[in-house]
Amino acid sequence: MKNWMKPLIGISASAVLLAGCGKDTTDQAAKGTPASEQEVAIKFMLWNDSASERMYDELAQAFEAKNPGLTVDFTKSDANTYSERLTVTLTGGGEVDAFAFKSLDEYYKLASSGRALALDDYAAANSAGLAGVESSLDNLKINDKLYGLPFRSDGWALYYNKNLFDKAGVAYPGDDLTWEQYLELAKQMTSGSGQDKIYGSFMPDWAQTWYSYGQQLGASLYSEDLTPYIEGLKLRKELSDSGAQPSIAENKATNAHYRTAFLTGKYAMVVTGTWFPGMLEQDKKDSKLNFDWGMTYVPHPPEVKKGTTMTAVVVHAVSSDSKHQEEAKKWIGFISSEEGQQIVAKYQTPASAADSVKDQYKAAFTNDAVNLDAIFNITSVPERELRKGITQMNTIVTEEGELALLGESTPEKAIENIKKRRDQEIQ
Repeated sequence: MKNWMKPLIGISASAVLLAGCGKDTTDQAAKGTPASEQEVAIKFMLWNDSASERMYDELAQAFEAKNPGLTVDFTKSDANTYSERLTVTLTGGGEVDAFAFKSLDEYYKLASSGRALALDDYAAANSAGLAGVESSLDNLKINDKLYGLPFRSDGWALYYNKNLFDKAGVAYPGDDLTWEQYLELAKQMTSGSGQDKIYGSFMPDWAQTWYSYGQQLGASLYSEDLTPYIEGLKLRKELSDSGAQPSIAENKATNAHYRTAFLTGKYAMVVTGTWFPGMLEQDKKDSKLNFDWGMTYVPHPPEVKKGTTMTAVVVHAVSSDSKHQEEAKKWIGFISSEEGQQIVAKYQTPASAADSVKDQYKAAFTNDAVNLDAIFNITSVPERELRKGITQMNTIVTEEGELALLGESTPEKAIENIKKRRDQEIQ
């Protein structure tokens, strides 16, 4: 039904290929048909995967049904090279009206350089329709201007293997667990050795797993005082040093992944993003999941209330060079509306917290393990700050944090070096 272009071949070809999308209105114009009566094809660029294609196809059907005369033509690119190709397309004059950002780094870079249209006026004029995603808008502003509308939102949560807790006679993790309590529970749930070892915890090797402590406290990696981040790095290191969790060296050596680790049935708890339930649902359908699981709020510092979690949203934007800006704004606005978010909820974690959206999201699962409160009833803090140096900061905290976790530095020294490198490398 939709015009799904073949994946782009070569970065240099992207701008040329994009110009070929959409329906040809040349003949209509030549025949004197008023421009206002011609169909408008909104050219939309995104990265390809099968689930996204199904989601966007359903979104486009609903959008076109509500907006006669408007169609959506998709241009997809390989996910691994999407960011580069999007940049070339926008900077090289490629004909694209709207697009998806794959990361907040990408969003900051392109929006702050004038490649995305400011959406403040649109958001204000359509506040009722965007009510479900309103809480995310302020965190998406760059220099007090809004350049993107959220369609997906991912926070953090704690997942646990009910069978292991039942076997150990230990109560399931509560919904108000501190990080210190999580550490002790992970130690308690660790047993055995070698091939028979049961680990209390698994976390991805991402820096977010330790700097979340500071973010939850309301700290900033750009502030003068970075001491709030020390405790999180200490706790993350203690998890591995105590044997309750594999070290990052072990994870790198085995190319460990939180999904495959959890499926082995040898990890009592996993801390990762709120996209994980969808993976587990698919694993259940594929007969790869052979135990009962549960989820609850991500742990938090003692000073912080439960439900405080880092979140990161995925956004859509309108090209500042679009020839159909109003139509493109209407398209991405529809995706972020309650109706559009109900469709998104069938495939991914939606950005909207509207009741109808949550109901649709819940309906996609075949068990009661999914904890909607841990996904939607949260206090959000930003996972990444949208400001100059966002990419460099990620590199700095990753490198210095890993040195501490590998025992080549101390948590205190790592935080000191983060501040020093930040001041030197981010100008």
